[in-house]
Amino acid sequence: MEKKEIVKQMIDLHKTSFQNYFSIMVMLQDQTEKLLKPFIDNVPGEYKEIIQKWTNEYKKQRDEFKKTIDNGYAKVETFFDYNAILAFQEQNEKIFNTFLNQTNCMPKDFQKAAEELTAMYKNSCDEFKKYVEENINRVGEFSSAADKPREKAKKQK
Repeated sequence: MEKKEIVKQMIDLHKTSFQNYFSIMVMLQDQTEKLLKPFIDNVPGEYKEIIQKWTNEYKKQRDEFKKTIDNGYAKVETFFDYNAILAFQEQNEKIFNTFLNQTNCMPKDFQKAAEELTAMYKNSCDEFKKYVEENINRVGEFSSAADKPREKAKKQK
């Protein structure tokens, strides 16, 4: 199985697990609110208002938390999307090449600085590719280790 597919499946599994957990949590909280409603209706006016504000703020913060988590998953999916990374790198490379093609009209010290900047950029791209490959390899190793049957621990006598 391709590394990219393994990572995507892991992210999807985690995302689905979180969504299921969150849905259950919301359902339990809503059920608790319904159960407590008769008791809250008997509370004096100002306290009832405070409880209602507290409940509304809690729901608002819960929804904000869900949005933040969803945005995080979107960022993780984008990070591991090789096509987006490659498109970004190609776009930057085109910009640098356009810039370098114009260095003939520039002073020598500026040309040298542009060449050093280009070398630094290419080195950084290579390091980033290496970093991504190492981490994806770790994910692949983890996935293949999870598929292997575990040995039972020997009982001590």
